[in-house]
Amino acid sequence: MERDSSNLEECTLLFDVWLVTHLTSRLLDDHLRPLGLTGDEFGLYSLVHTFEPIAPGRISRLTGMAPTTVSGMIRRLTARGHLVQVPNPEDARSRLLRLSDDGRRVTAKAAGILVTILPRLYGALAAGPDAVRAALADLDNALRGMTDVAPRPYATPPARPRDDEPPSITYGGPRLTEAQEAEVRMFIDWLRTRDRGGPART
Repeated sequence: MERDSSNLEECTLLFDVWLVTHLTSRLLDDHLRPLGLTGDEFGLYSLVHTFEPIAPGRISRLTGMAPTTVSGMIRRLTARGHLVQVPNPEDARSRLLRLSDDGRRVTAKAAGILVTILPRLYGALAAGPDAVRAALADLDNALRGMTDVAPRPYATPPARPRDDEPPSITYGGPRLTEAQEAEVRMFIDWLRTRDRGGPART
């Protein structure tokens, strides 16, 4: 009997997302392994850094992760000495999370590693990083609307200036490739991160 694959073909977008999720995890895990981190852990560190002090429940609402998954990660990262729990002034029964000094250091090191691989990724994107991130933001918002998860925790960065807009930094050398421009932007982000003492956004 011939199988009907039409339903599977209509699920292609969801399958694409599933594949990209695992490929991204593989890339992050491979590069962060020397620091003893996984991509999921780095994501949690970055989220805590951005919103600290933050309640575990809010982490679950922002990421869509199950509360039990969040609790397990918190126990593991607290045992490493990378997370500390502080009193919640609004609820004596709960605790808020902050990065410890060691947690900040390892997060900054991880961000530094990931910044070095972004130019290669950006240079391989046919549509360019701005267009891809805009499309991902659209998908992110749609998924959040369907899963009753909190609104997106950060805004998508604006697209690069048009050719007729004056640049914020002048450069008199030969024209850079798209990959080189991406590396320069990542270095600028790293400088900003270094000066405010936190992990870069990737």
